[in-house]
Amino acid sequence: MNLHSEPLPRNKQIAYGVAGVVGTALVAELVLRSGVIDKPGLPIPSRVLGGVGSLAGDGTFWGEVAFTLQEWMLGLAIATVAGVVLGGLMGAFTKVFVAFELPVEVFRVLPSVAIGPILVLLLGAGMLPLSLTVALACVWPILLNTLYGVRGTDATAVQTARTLGLGSLAILTRIKIPSALPFAFTGIRVSASIGLIVAVSAELLIGGGEGIGGYILVNSANATNLDIVYAATIVAGVLGVAVSGVFAVVDNKVFAWKKGLAQ
Repeated sequence: MNLHSEPLPRNKQIAYGVAGVVGTALVAELVLRSGVIDKPGLPIPSRVLGGVGSLAGDGTFWGEVAFTLQEWMLGLAIATVAGVVLGGLMGAFTKVFVAFELPVEVFRVLPSVAIGPILVLLLGAGMLPLSLTVALACVWPILLNTLYGVRGTDATAVQTARTLGLGSLAILTRIKIPSALPFAFTGIRVSASIGLIVAVSAELLIGGGEGIGGYILVNSANATNLDIVYAATIVAGVLGVAVSGVFAVVDNKVFAWKKGLAQ
């Protein structure tokens, strides 16, 4: 096997990916139907696919999907603003970096979902604590990428700006932050997928039965609805793939020029 071969064309990548998914589903179907593995609750692919079909016409479910997407977008927006601002300041000013380095390192390793119950106690149940839980998970890739992007700003551009009389804050807002945008967007792209996972997880843990996580939790209480539970989980996964794909397209279109700089 040649591990250093040229990348496959996009259409072949998609074809092989689909073939892998279908092949895995067929093997699972045969194994579970044959009774080789006989354990109640395991998902039989054909039944789960039927569950996906049922969800397609379920207005209640799509209302919960809309709730999750709103929660995710609000959390990602909060994380983007906080991450770009604080990351930019930490990258540009040594005193700010020293002041926030320890808090960032401490909070970065804490699982945001574990902080969710505290947010519910402080803010009550609803969209806000869920979105803040998402924001706490999403902010770190954005902050760190922005920080490194600001620190990597071309020194000649900074020196030229100083020669023209620009102050530190003007250099940050006019030169360093704009030059760090491709790095920041990479952080946003990574955080977008993380945020959707955390959104569903937070709904399972601290939600009030709302969102995709709440829908899964409510239906999992009834053993006869397990196919629907698996189907809802698959829909959440497909949403994650779609989000990642959209951000990848935007990244490649808007910041295509950064690849030339990296070469």
